[in-house]
Formats: sequence, C-alpha cells, structure tokens
Amino acid sequence: MCKLVYIAANNPLPLIQWQENITTFCVTELTEDEYKVKKQFSKPFIGHLGSYEGCSCGFYIEHDKPGDDEDDKRRDELARESVKQLSAYLSNIVKNGSIEIFACWQGNEEREPVERIIVAPNYFGGEEFGFGDRQFIEVIQG
Repeated sequence: MCKLVYIAANNPLPLIQWQENITTFCVTELTEDEYKVKKQFSKPFIGHLGSYEGCSCGFYIEHDKPGDDEDDKRRDELARESVKQLSAYLSNIVKNGSIEIFACWQGNEEREPVERIIVAPNYFGGEEFGFGDRQFIEVIQG
C-alpha cells in the first residue's frame, strides 16, 4: 500500500514527469482511478505529488536514521532531496494563491480528513518530516 499525496490550486500546476533513477520529485496529472480524490478540494487544478520513488512514500525523513548501511543512507539522501524540491515547488506556485494538499494511504482518497493545518512552504523539510494519513494541508505564502 502506498502513501498518496495530492495537490490542488486555482491555476494549472506545472507538471514534472518522473523518470526512474533521474528525478527525485514529480507532479503528474491524476490517473482515472485517482479522480475520486477531487471531493477533498475546493480548487479545480489537481495533481499527484511523487518523490524519488515515483509514488509519495519517499516524502519521509526520520531524525534518527538513516541507519548504517549504504542503501539506507542513499534512501535518506533521496528522501531529503524529494522534500527539499517539494518545498521549493510550493514556494514558487504559492505566489499565485494558496494551495491545498491531501495526503492519505491508498484506499482513503474519499474519506474525510482527520487533520487540517495551515502552513508555509518551509514546513516541508527539517530533520524529521512525513505526511499523516488523511491530512489536509493548506499552504499559504509565508
């Protein structure tokens, strides 16, 4: 099961296609199966946010990681880069108005949010970061 993170704005979203082993951040159009998430948003332009893994699971940073082996260290570096690029992307597009984000585990796209927060783009990052399940985030210019 994957973590899914969706984004909505009042203006068309700049798309960034995912390329395996090349990109660490992507913004793609919704697939037919993902259209059910539209009910979460008040804004008309909706996309899917992806990390270095292509899905949204890689937007997760743990302070006490990455562990001892090289694979864990590399995944931690890639996750940090994914979150850094997410923050930069949001900083750029929030200039045109607030943005809505909904994060959930696959299968929870239509369920009501359990948490609602308002943040600036610099919220995304730091020593620890991760999206909650059924978390609705409004991003405003900070």
